[in-house]
Amino acid sequence: MIKPIHDARTPLLVTVTGEPFQPVRLYYAVPSRRVATKALETLRCIDKDERAKCWVWLYVDEAASLTFERARKDLPAGVHPIVIGRFRFPDKNFMALEVRSVPRAIEAAKFFAPILGPSIVLTRLRVINRWFKVEEATAGLDRLDKLLDANVVRVNPKDAEDALVQAMAGTRTQEEKLAAFWAHMETVRRKDVPLVEDFPLIPEEETPEFQDLTLTLRFRTIRAFEHWQGNTGITLADVIQRVVKQTKGGEQRLDG
Repeated sequence: MIKPIHDARTPLLVTVTGEPFQPVRLYYAVPSRRVATKALETLRCIDKDERAKCWVWLYVDEAASLTFERARKDLPAGVHPIVIGRFRFPDKNFMALEVRSVPRAIEAAKFFAPILGPSIVLTRLRVINRWFKVEEATAGLDRLDKLLDANVVRVNPKDAEDALVQAMAGTRTQEEKLAAFWAHMETVRRKDVPLVEDFPLIPEEETPEFQDLTLTLRFRTIRAFEHWQGNTGITLADVIQRVVKQTKGGEQRLDG
């Protein structure tokens, strides 16, 4: 994982466990709210917050062994109990888990999969594709959490397929097809992700270790890091291309 630079001139907003503040929401398809809450109730690290009308995931008991940027044992006693996630039910068919960092989202997916069981499936993800300055939290973190619902762009994979078909339309020879394909790919490379991005996952292709989800979110973390550093011309496609080249060159890193 990349190490964020904490510039004293522009302090980076981080969670109490040390990761860059970057809200993520995981959406689970559920058979019913009761099935989901029954699974959550088996955990001591889950508690019901009647005031906020949600279930909170606490950094205790079963979750205490998880390690973020700072391990639980390294945190001062005064910061506990730490809420590392919040479950809500936006409608009868979905359960949403909201966390405040990419590492928490990745660990949550891996942690809850065996507990929730095969009938509760992680199907969508929403993320804010940037990091925040400390000064942006002066009105409270809850206000920043709400940005997950502001100007959301819902990504439909079929749109990308349709765009490729349109780009290839009218080509006849192999040379024309290749030229159209690479021209289209360059257009795709230049187009960046939206600020608040909502897109479907492919649960039937996911690994038990959630490798696809991990890569998907870490690519966005690297992009956020680059933009934080002032490299705002770098797109997500640029990041992916660079990581692929590094991997082919024997550098198995995702460190920006």
